[in-house]
Amino acid sequence: MSPTFGDWSRDTVRLDFDDTPLDEVKNWAYKACFWFKLEGFIILRSSIKKYAVKTKGKTIHEFRKASYLVIFNRKVKWDLNVRIMAWVAIQAQNLNLKNYVLMQCIKRSSTVRCGRKGKKPSPKVVFRFGRQDGQIARFLETRSFILDFERENADKSKLGGEPVWFGRTVAMLA
Repeated sequence: MSPTFGDWSRDTVRLDFDDTPLDEVKNWAYKACFWFKLEGFIILRSSIKKYAVKTKGKTIHEFRKASYLVIFNRKVKWDLNVRIMAWVAIQAQNLNLKNYVLMQCIKRSSTVRCGRKGKKPSPKVVFRFGRQDGQIARFLETRSFILDFERENADKSKLGGEPVWFGRTVAMLA
């Protein structure tokens, strides 16, 4: 097993859209950004899944679905963070996002993956909007630390055992 590195925060609004088209993710990110005055956001592609439509054992069509993470710029209190995440999840009628929000409520912080997870590469920034100088800058700084750590330790033995904490960053076994 290899560790999965992530970032957590109670004061950063984050959303996790699994198997959702980028245009739909942008739409909800814009709506939340303007409605709650969140200053700006970035969208990261966290993974791409390939699907095949088969008939009689033959593939007749292949398509891909991507998953995206959204990080907003303005610092907020935890109760507003939960309200924003829940508002988007309910309005978007996205079951995966609703499940993500529930898990964040259980953990009492917003978490997102920053590094590799198994064969999945680390999330890549695919879209930016508005200000990037607040919570986004903090997230990107943490992400940079994680990516540097992964590059430096790529050939060394894997981390194991209990979670390893690096300030706001945690490494968990996948």
